[in-house]
Amino acid sequence: MSRFIAPLIGFALLNLTVLPVSGQDAAAPPGVSTPEHPVMVIKAETELKQQSEVVGKVGLAQILVGREVNGSWLWIPSGNGWIRQSDVVPLDKAIEHFTSQIEQNPSSQSYYERGAANVSLGQDQQAIADFSKAIELDPENLPALNDRGTSYRRLGQSPQAKADFDRMIAKGVKHPAAYTNRGLTWLDLGNTEQAMVDLHAALELDPKFAPAWEASGAAREAMGHLPKAIEDYRKAVEIDPNFAMAWNNAAWLLATAPDASVRNGAQAVEYATKACELTSFQKADFLDTLAAAHAEAGQFTQAVARARETLQLVDEKHKATIEERLKLYEAGRPFHELGEPAPAPAKSSQNP
Repeated sequence: MSRFIAPLIGFALLNLTVLPVSGQDAAAPPGVSTPEHPVMVIKAETELKQQSEVVGKVGLAQILVGREVNGSWLWIPSGNGWIRQSDVVPLDKAIEHFTSQIEQNPSSQSYYERGAANVSLGQDQQAIADFSKAIELDPENLPALNDRGTSYRRLGQSPQAKADFDRMIAKGVKHPAAYTNRGLTWLDLGNTEQAMVDLHAALELDPKFAPAWEASGAAREAMGHLPKAIEDYRKAVEIDPNFAMAWNNAAWLLATAPDASVRNGAQAVEYATKACELTSFQKADFLDTLAAAHAEAGQFTQAVARARETLQLVDEKHKATIEERLKLYEAGRPFHELGEPAPAPAKSSQNP
């Protein structure tokens, strides 16, 4: 099984549609930067624009970082477009905004929206309370049921998560996210066969649903089918080149698989670098993978440097693990999963 948790799919980010262009046009891209404006999206369907052209769309409760205010518009560099300031609130005011909406109209939808905001802020326990209230008010609020399941899973409460996904599917939901999420929960529960049944169902519904391919890779990895796992991760990034987790997971196997025939150091470096670029070299797990990839490629100076960067970002719980890997790289040895460290190279030979 991969060290990395395959992503859960929340409905707040799905099924977005482009709205008709109306009102004031967005300006051209700004020429100067201003201090960052962390904001949260407060509408389910929100456009990013340049002039009259829609250049992207974002979902409810997504967190964005804006720069350069121009009238009623806020520039979002990551989306290369402008967003209406009326469609967002400052991040530190987000829960206050959604709470106010509940006070004005305590509906299933208003509780769902605050739950989605709590998810984005990493507050799953509070999110579960909101989603539960949304479901109490409307048992047919399927997005709330799905997203409560994802919060349960993040908290390690897999039986409760599975019960929510079971309930969704029993209601006739035919969305690949529902089957992918339940497949991941089966995987948490150690039932890889049933996980694959659900993931196949997801891909039958939509063969281009990248999260299902990534989750299938995680399931195959858990079963020890490493070449097939890498194939699935590659399929995920072929569909979605910005799927950082899939790039990372493929790189990890290419760098650390116990079977030498699976490993490919050069390709591992390529894939791990892509994952780090997509996350601005700020994700400890991905930097750890990049360090392992450099070591597998025999690039121990780079491996040591990346491992030291990882130590600056990793939490205390995992620091000892990274320190052990750093010792290997300093000794000129790669790290291989589930196996003994490779022997130190002879002084006269090339690094492995």
